[in-house]
Amino acid sequence: MVNLKELYAAHFYEAASYHAQRVKLLQNPNLREYDEDEYETCTHAAMCAEMFITGKVIEHNPSEVVPSQLLKTRNRESIALSALQDNDVNKVDINALVSLQMCGAAEMLKKYIDIEKDHFKSDNIEEQLKSFGYCAQLLINGRNDVLHRHHMQTQSIRPVTAFSYLRQLIDAVYGDNSMEHQYFTGTYYRDTPALTELLERYLSTPFEKPESISINKYAKKIHKIASNYTALMRRKKQYPNLSLTTDIVTCPKCDEYAFLTKRMEALATYWEGEPNNSISVLEIFNPSGKSRETLQCPICQLEWKDDVLHLYQDIGEIKHLKTHIPPDELSKEFKQYYYSHCN
Repeated sequence: MVNLKELYAAHFYEAASYHAQRVKLLQNPNLREYDEDEYETCTHAAMCAEMFITGKVIEHNPSEVVPSQLLKTRNRESIALSALQDNDVNKVDINALVSLQMCGAAEMLKKYIDIEKDHFKSDNIEEQLKSFGYCAQLLINGRNDVLHRHHMQTQSIRPVTAFSYLRQLIDAVYGDNSMEHQYFTGTYYRDTPALTELLERYLSTPFEKPESISINKYAKKIHKIASNYTALMRRKKQYPNLSLTTDIVTCPKCDEYAFLTKRMEALATYWEGEPNNSISVLEIFNPSGKSRETLQCPICQLEWKDDVLHLYQDIGEIKHLKTHIPPDELSKEFKQYYYSHCN
């Protein structure tokens, strides 16, 4: 069984393999996706390299993928990364891992090359790693040009050629029967996606509950949810469609009561196809960037937001016990439910 940091790294290798597949499709002139100007090819080739080097740095030490200043305090990100390094599944915070603010591509590339130079201790491989870094940086620079200016500066090497050379260098360093070869040829595959497996491991590890759990354990969280609601209602002019409701649910980790808060700030419509000649779709979105849904458990301290809740849908379903409660009424509603079911 792979350890936790290898499993988290595999999430990035899956992404690298996906982008390698896209490069292959985009270079087939017989397909609709054929990318003649190579803008999209450059983007996917750069992303393949970037996801690969991120995975490699994680395998070495997960904490190195984030800027050092983020690790100066004992925050959720540093705890989650330390849990991967220590292989401590109970401290794995999937929510923190899916939203990490990582180092820039150039810094990550340098870390990857230094790690592998130290690992192989070979002058020949060191030269190949330098060449890899040069080609990867060309692709990353080209990707940035495309994304920010829809323009790719004329280079001495085409993106598809640079990517082909990257694959050759990967085979020279790791071998053409290696996992690394699979990442760059789009042939890497897992029966269960890495993040899903990481979440399954977290949920399947027993949580040691307190001997007794009283209603007082929930009071602080209920008060915080209600206070946030009161503060938000003062901004009703900013978000005329603002709506906040809370469901009482069963925690998927410890099976105790938890709270799922749903936040809606704005509504927008868009055409599904051709303007004025297709279905108009109504969509909820939050301009503030706040999560649409947040699951919080006061007992095991689980806190999931949109991304992890979406991920959980692949393996389970949140059990709703009482729904659509206005947060300022949550205290009363929870007490009623708690005492009617405590026996």
